[in-house]
Amino acid sequence: MDFMKTNRTSLPLLGMLILGLLAACTQNDPRPPEEIVAERAQARWDALIEKTFQDAWQFHTPAYRERTPPDDFEQDLKRRPVQWISAEVQSVSCEADSCEANVLVGYRVPVAPAGMSNMGMRRPITERWIEVDGGWWFVPSQ
Repeated sequence: MDFMKTNRTSLPLLGMLILGLLAACTQNDPRPPEEIVAERAQARWDALIEKTFQDAWQFHTPAYRERTPPDDFEQDLKRRPVQWISAEVQSVSCEADSCEANVLVGYRVPVAPAGMSNMGMRRPITERWIEVDGGWWFVPSQ
């Protein structure tokens, strides 16, 4: 198959399939939770930065995904006035079936007042991840 001729609508489906397979792999992953969560947190942020929002949706808890369709998730993110430009997982600490991932996120606010819209800013964010049925999932803050 010539990749350049691939129908663009099939690429998001391929991404979702790959993320689903990765999620299944984490259930039997012998690595420490800190390593698994760091990898998944970075992959989620990479998807957000690339604006492959349905891929980012795949990292949310099964309960979140049950009540929030991927299209609603994508539309919510597209309405936000922030543009993420970088993310780096700094550390992860876990206790039992819960982890906190500390991520340094770079962003811009294109709708900011003149002169500030192109200014890149960075801030640390702490995320919560939980283990559900042997997999590690992102829990959005309410």
